[in-house]
Amino acid sequence: MRKSYLMLAALTAIIGIMMILAPTECVKVSVIVLGIAAIINGLHSLVSVRNVLPNSTFCTVETVKGFSSIILGALAVLLPLVFAGILWTVMIYVIAVYLFLSAIAEIFNITQLKTANLETHSFSTEAIVSIVLAVILFCLPAKIGVILIRLGGIALLIGSAACIYLEWKHKPLSIEAEILPDDDFEK
Repeated sequence: MRKSYLMLAALTAIIGIMMILAPTECVKVSVIVLGIAAIINGLHSLVSVRNVLPNSTFCTVETVKGFSSIILGALAVLLPLVFAGILWTVMIYVIAVYLFLSAIAEIFNITQLKTANLETHSFSTEAIVSIVLAVILFCLPAKIGVILIRLGGIALLIGSAACIYLEWKHKPLSIEAEILPDDDFEK
């Protein structure tokens, strides 16, 4: 039985329970986590992605996207912590709009990369994930958002229970010791 998988499944179950019991706090945590992810994404865009193509338009789009991502991420982390209340909802909508704009920039970048015959899979994935997250974020402040969070918590609980069961079911029945050759003892 792999203990790391069991611990990961237990942590996932705890997160699922938190999502079911305290969905509004999970929204607050997710705003901060998305802010941190935006900062990391912005740094990644500035450091490595903007130099993929020598095209100045591509470089400009990635530079603007990187700096705006860092600024938005810093605001998402700091403002709700300082000014709680309605600012959580405002930051959710701001992040959702940013994700839609980021997806548009990614689609532009995909067309630029395809003309240069470069791989676009990671850019396509980022655009799709950005759109899905934006749609989810637009739903969060409404009543359906709480339902979605609780359903996500139930899904995490079921998934973690399945992982724990499968790890338990496929555990080895006996453990065999490894026999080392004699020359390893002399060293």
